[in-house]
Amino acid sequence: MPLILFAFVLFSCFPKGPKTYTSQLVGKTKNQLISAKGVAKKIKIYKDSEVYIYTVREAYYGKKNPEIDQSVKPKKVVDIEHIYYINAEGIVYKYQVWEKKVPTP
Repeated sequence: MPLILFAFVLFSCFPKGPKTYTSQLVGKTKNQLISAKGVAKKIKIYKDSEVYIYTVREAYYGKKNPEIDQSVKPKKVVDIEHIYYINAEGIVYKYQVWEKKVPTP
């Protein structure tokens, strides 16, 4: 039993990968993606495809409002990557989201 518990704890600590979702931009062209989202800050090019990555940083404060009290530090900060895969024909064929935890100061 302790071995199973240890394995569960060990595997729950590994970073989670991106999750695939549906998007209205799947099936659209690369130009339509750029006109809707702008130019990606990160672009990866592979043999038969391109990957456009749009990153947004979000901070979660719980019940406290940082607009009222400037000294409130966030409980959690994450970078959310919106990942669009584009095939050789220039069509978006896959959309994923990856939430990465950022160390809070």
